[in-house]
Order: sequence, then C-alpha cells, then structure tokens
Amino acid sequence: MVATSPHKSLKDILIQQELLTVDQLNVALEEQRRHPKMLAEILLDLKLISPSLLQNALSLVTGLPVVDLKSITLDQKALSLLSLEIWMDLGAVAFGWRGNVLCVAMADPENILLVDRLKQNLFEAHDIPQVQFYHADSQAIESYINQSKEFSLIHFPTEKIDDSVIELVDSILAHAVKAGASDIHFQPEKQVVRIRYRLDGILKTLQTLHKTMWPTLSVRLKVMSGMDISESRRPQNGRFTRQIAGHEVDFRMSSHPTVYGENIVTRLLDKDKSLLSLNDLGFVPEQIEYLKKVSELPQGMIIVSGPTGSGKTTTLYALFSQMNSETRNIMTLEEPVEYQLPGIRQTEIKEGGVVSFSDGVRSILRQDPDVIFIGEIRDEATAKMALRSAMTGHLVIATLHTSDSFGVPSRLIDLGIHPNLLSGHVICSVSQRLVRKICSECQGDGCVKCDQLGLKGRIVLSEILPFNEDIDKIVARGGNRTELKQYALEHNYKIMKDDAAFKLTTGLISQAEIKRVLG
Repeated sequence: MVATSPHKSLKDILIQQELLTVDQLNVALEEQRRHPKMLAEILLDLKLISPSLLQNALSLVTGLPVVDLKSITLDQKALSLLSLEIWMDLGAVAFGWRGNVLCVAMADPENILLVDRLKQNLFEAHDIPQVQFYHADSQAIESYINQSKEFSLIHFPTEKIDDSVIELVDSILAHAVKAGASDIHFQPEKQVVRIRYRLDGILKTLQTLHKTMWPTLSVRLKVMSGMDISESRRPQNGRFTRQIAGHEVDFRMSSHPTVYGENIVTRLLDKDKSLLSLNDLGFVPEQIEYLKKVSELPQGMIIVSGPTGSGKTTTLYALFSQMNSETRNIMTLEEPVEYQLPGIRQTEIKEGGVVSFSDGVRSILRQDPDVIFIGEIRDEATAKMALRSAMTGHLVIATLHTSDSFGVPSRLIDLGIHPNLLSGHVICSVSQRLVRKICSECQGDGCVKCDQLGLKGRIVLSEILPFNEDIDKIVARGGNRTELKQYALEHNYKIMKDDAAFKLTTGLISQAEIKRVLG
C-alpha cells in the first residue's frame, strides 16, 4: 500500500490506498448527495468496501488505532459499566483496560455527539475520566455485545430451562466448533441420550447422558433454532447463528421422530473458516494445472461427482476463489451457501422454497452470466437447463451424485439427457473422496493433537476424466461406466486408486484408511 500523509480526508485515503476506484467513489458521493449520511456508512451500504478495510482507512484519518474484537476475550467487568442497550445505542463497546484508562471500540469515533454522550454516561455512573478510543466495525461490536448476552443467559438462566442444561448445550457447541466437527448428533435411546460429533468424517461419542435429561435438552435445542416445541411427531428444520471462540458459526438443525424420541442433528458451518486452495485439499500439481485451465474455458460442463460429504462444494469454492470475478460474471445456486465469496453472486436454494434449481438456472440465464455453478443436478429439469446453458456459451460447473467420474454420463442419461447431446458439451468429470491424513505431530502413533487416533485432518483422493472425441463416441452410443473405465485404463488415465497409491507412498495416508474409504 502507498504511504499516506496526515490530515487527509477519507475519500483521499481510499483513492490513495487503492481501496476504491474513482468511479466507485463518485457513485458513493452521488448516493450521499441524494441521501445525506456519513460517507463510511454509504460505502458499507453499497458494499464497495469491507468493514475491516474501511476501519483501517478511518484509522489513517483519525489517528486512532484499530482493534480486532474477534481476537479479544470477553471482559464482562468492563462491559458491565453500562447497560447493553446503551452500548448498542452508541455503537460502542468497552473491551478492557490499560492501567486506569478504559479501552472502548466505536464504529464512528469521529461522531462528537456520540463520544460526548458515552463519556458523560461513564463519568456519571462510575467516575471514569479517561477513555482510549479504537476503531471497530459495527458488526464486530454487535457480535461482542451478543457474546455478553449469551454469558448472561448462562449465568442468569430463565425459570423455564435449568441453568445446567443451558451450560451443557453451550459447552457441547463450543467443544464441537473448537474440535472442527462438521455435525453434532443428539440421539435418544431407551435409557440414555448419546451425543456424538462427526470429526474428519467419522462419528465419535462425546457424551452419554441419562434419558431423563432429554426433554429439557431437546426443548433448549428447539428454542434456540426456532422450532415448534409443542410438535414432536413431525420432522422440523431450524437454524441459528452464534459467535464461538471469535468465529461466527451457522448451526442448521433438523429433528426427526424415532421410537425413543426426536433425534436432532446439527450441521456446523463456520462462516469465518478460511477457504482452502486446491493444493491444500490434496490435488496433485498436474490436476491443479488442468482444473485451472478448463475453468478458463468459455463454455461447456464440468461435473464434480461423489457421495454426500466427499468435499465437492469445498473443491469448487477453491476453484472459484482463483477465478477472475472482475472480468467474468460468476453466479451460483447453492443449498445452502456455505461461504460468501467476494465478487461472486450467490443464491441460496431452500428446500420447498419458491425457487428450485431449474428455475434458478432459467433466471440466471437472463443475468448475462459467464460461469454458472449449480449446487446439485438432481432432476431432469435441472439437467436439461444445465446442458442448455453449456450449449449456449456458458461455462457450467455442477455437482452430481455418482460413485466415480466414469458414471457421470450414465447418470445424466438416466435423468433424461439424450446421449448425443452430451457429446462435445461435457469438458470433464471429476470424482473425489475424503480420507483422513496421518497426524503430522506423532506420525500415526497417537497424541493429544489427534485425540490419540494417529489421524488428523483430511485430503481428497481424486480422479479426472477429460472428455475427448473417443469418449464422446462411447457416450453417444450409450456406452456405460464399465466401457469408459476400460478406455481410461487402456490409455493410462490416472484413476482414484492411483492417487491413493501415490499418497500412501508419500506417507500422507494409511492403507487402512484407503480400505475404509475405497474398499
């Protein structure tokens, strides 16, 4: 970034630091002329800059430091100096002390009226004369305050739900997030309630409780996710968001009636989780090179296949993150949107909602797209719309449930696509599985880091089938999975077992793990 001189205005800083273009700034200034508000607020409303970059720019204007509240441990004593309502109203939060000086983060520390109100409140209530102000974005301040609300809920419980149950649920959620679990299972049985979490694809028992705890425990879970606590005979879905260990986590909850009571499963989606690269996921260099090359093609279909939980969406997000969204209009249809990607227009498809995948593709085609991502091709209408898009000058990337890359054509034919139409329009099919890696700390012996399993983290086993004229001919005559795999073997294509063998010899994975996943 370019160095700045003091006494610059915010708009000067934004241009000098190359955080905005002149065109973008002019748009914001025109919006400010029409609707008088602070320039910073307008920039956020228009999504022209991220909250963190804006606070850094404001810091250069005011000379006040920036604080990352996500990395700050909740200081309940400092926060309790004023009511949460006052903090929220002022857009500020106290997060600690430096000697006798109170540290306060504000979204707008240049607002003299708000600063004066805050100082007056602090002085009248607690005789605090000195305050050091910091910049922080409003969402981070709100999340910090919400953490305090959760703290109050744990320590000052409602009459309806016992405080031990509230603490138990919170500890289970926090443990799962910190461990990196993808799902939590609450399973009532005849005499007990078994609580398990899925870590690196494997379910593990976290806790076993007596069955008498299940009524209040299930009510707590259902209240948190907005479910109907009076309904226990029908499946329900719900969701909620929480800040845990500095991370904003989405919890998607579903209940299902069983003979021993409602089974509840929670999917964890960590919004702050870093996106992995194709290399981090375990793709070898030649595969990465090929995927990057085909992702730049103007039209055709790239199909990623594999069972549920094989990491298909994560792979595609890694692919999108290295695509140029400045020169291409990339649009997605997902169920759900797991990560929000800058520069990419993402749409969430909800089960039973007003927009289906096929309707969504039809609508996107009117939005001048270059790249269309379809979360899952699951019916004939979606398959035909996807193929039509690929035939009319768009790059379509989609997922499909098949056992391997060789079964993709057969599955599309089963969904109603004529074999002749696939020829020349499918670029490649990719298939993958996730396997657990040997722990890098103990090399498989078992340690605290890997919970004595000797395995920690996962990588993909993958295969790519590039379509060519020969493969198109096999597909056009209705050739099945067996014929395609035979062709690949005869022409020395690398299949998934070859990838597994390579990663076994390099010491990344074990023979037992290969057998567990591939058989």
